[in-house]
Amino acid sequence: MASEFKSEFESLDDEVKELLLNYKHKKATTYEPCTLQNFKECLIGLSEELGQYNINYIFNPHTDLKGNSLELDALVKLINSVWMLLHYHKNLSEKSKGLLEQNHALEHHNKQLRGLVDRLKEKINSEKNESKACVASAQRIADRSDDMYQKLTESKGKLVQIKKQKEASEKSLKNEISRLKLQNEKLLDRLRNKGASCSQTCDLTLLQMKEREKQQQMIISQLQKNNQELLHEVIGLKEDILSSGLSDLQLHTNK
Repeated sequence: MASEFKSEFESLDDEVKELLLNYKHKKATTYEPCTLQNFKECLIGLSEELGQYNINYIFNPHTDLKGNSLELDALVKLINSVWMLLHYHKNLSEKSKGLLEQNHALEHHNKQLRGLVDRLKEKINSEKNESKACVASAQRIADRSDDMYQKLTESKGKLVQIKKQKEASEKSLKNEISRLKLQNEKLLDRLRNKGASCSQTCDLTLLQMKEREKQQQMIISQLQKNNQELLHEVIGLKEDILSSGLSDLQLHTNK
């Protein structure tokens, strides 16, 4: 097409070439109303503008004009060029409309994506906060577990100590009961050996035995009381351990 335009351009006379060159060197291509006085220049300018859209139209005032009227062939070429321009404009309008619709759809999709991104950010932030809360809760549980383990260790030590005290008390109680029984048996043997002649001495001895038996019963009662107190203390410690464990478990469950 460029070689064809060049050959057609070279076939023009000098006057037309001069008009085309003058038109090309104009700085502005603003629309100028066509009049009977400047229609030749307007047709030359129109051919140049159509060439920008690859529409092949060249106006030659010597061959396309007869007087002040266009020849039929020149008119047909002009009409075809105008139709091509309209077709080009129509295609551009349709493409522009399609691009506008695509742009509108893209804006809608972008808006949806921005909303989705915002929701994802909120979800991520929420999950981060939940994760931090879980870490803090796990740390509290670990600290509470350490405290509870320390309490259990101390309670076990106390239980061992109380158990030893209980065993020692029971052993002491058994030894005391055995000793008192042995003393009673010795006294009874002495009474049997002395016979019935020592009634006064026997009465005194019986009184002493009763007093000793009373004292022995008091000692036994005191030892039994001490034993019961130790048992109550053991039970109390067990209840404290169970209560502490249940309280921590309930607190952890509520959180």
